[in-house]
Amino acid sequence: MQGGGTWSISPRMAKSPRALLHAARLADALLFWPALAFVVWGQLQPDVPETISAVDDKVLHFGAYFVLGAMAGGAVRRRDVALWAGVGLILIGALVELIQAYVGRETSLLDGLTNTAGVIAGTALARLIIEPLRKRWAEPPKTADLQALRRPSVEL
Repeated sequence: MQGGGTWSISPRMAKSPRALLHAARLADALLFWPALAFVVWGQLQPDVPETISAVDDKVLHFGAYFVLGAMAGGAVRRRDVALWAGVGLILIGALVELIQAYVGRETSLLDGLTNTAGVIAGTALARLIIEPLRKRWAEPPKTADLQALRRPSVEL
């Protein structure tokens, strides 16, 4: 801009932090499913691509399930639902480890435990970030609700 003007955001375009958090949660929930499909597909491939074969497989397992756990933990509103999503991911990881024996891959208890550690760490981190943001950006109560709280109730 010429003349030293400043940028401003139109009130129509400005969103509350709560609305942005909600939009991020919805995007996270939408992108979770392709990410899960990619991880499961990658684990069921008979051959590991050379580009990632140099990386320790435990790092790959932990990283993949950490991301899935963080996405699941951030995509849901309630803490108990996040816990069940984590349990579901742990069960999926265990099932995939068992199926690997049928596609020419080696099953490993240590891989399953690494998947579990990734899910727990990712889900916990997501909740540790999301919970304070939701409390901080909670919408103020409506004015009608405030009026009702201020009025003393008189019973006859």
